[in-house]
Amino acid sequence: MAQSRDHYISRFHMRRWATDNQVTVLARAWTASKRTEIGKSVAAELGLNDSAIEAEYGKVETAASRALKHLLDRSATPTNRDWNAVREYAVLVHDRFPAFRGSASNEKGLPGGNAMMVPNPAHWGRSDDTPNPLDRLATVMDREALKAFRLQLLPLAARQLPPKMQILPTGPMLLGDAGIHAISLIPEKIHERTFVAMPLSSDAMIVFGHQLPEDDEASALHRMLNMKIAMESTVVIDTLEAPVINGLVAEMWKYQAKPIGAGVPQATRVLGNIEDIPVRGDAPKNPTF
Repeated sequence: MAQSRDHYISRFHMRRWATDNQVTVLARAWTASKRTEIGKSVAAELGLNDSAIEAEYGKVETAASRALKHLLDRSATPTNRDWNAVREYAVLVHDRFPAFRGSASNEKGLPGGNAMMVPNPAHWGRSDDTPNPLDRLATVMDREALKAFRLQLLPLAARQLPPKMQILPTGPMLLGDAGIHAISLIPEKIHERTFVAMPLSSDAMIVFGHQLPEDDEASALHRMLNMKIAMESTVVIDTLEAPVINGLVAEMWKYQAKPIGAGVPQATRVLGNIEDIPVRGDAPKNPTF
């Protein structure tokens, strides 16, 4: 399937990185980053998406925009409605992965795109190559029909995210069109804690988990989330100073012309000890050390 040119990042999300309504943008097809006005499309393909469905998704984005004003204001008291709005937006971000939304040349998704609707680590990637009949649905079902189906299930999918949520202040944060990731931290072989992480602003991220992260885990999640966004996105957004683009992404993309994988989310396992590396044949497909 041709690489998607539908590089969707919601404009309200981009504004969290902006200075004077401008951000720095880098796409894999470009040789250098560019300063871009928020009001202009980043890399949208005209006519690619159904306007009625996009309008419904826009309502989800608007609700999340209002919620973030409370969630990122330390003097405010967020409500359950605020948290639920961000949970639904996280599902929408998950649906924007290139494999899920099709491409300008092929309006079907990639295998697996229809089977993994919920942004939960249990639904991301498989440890074997056994064919799954559900994987074919994404390649035979029209992309817009698939999006309409996901839209109906959005509230339910939001509840399937890990239950606990926390906003973490971070160092410089990258935003990309592959914007939400499952990360398992394994400092010891018998100790594993898995989180779903999404950037919220240029200096904050949100994590979903069955437990809240410790301080050292928060630092590791920040580093890994930036790395995953850089590896799997086709376009990334940074502040005007572009510390992550200049310090990480631009150099990486000199050697990595295409996103890692096929654009379908995969859970990343971060092993803390070299002794815990699985023997050949038992190794996960995407370990990180």
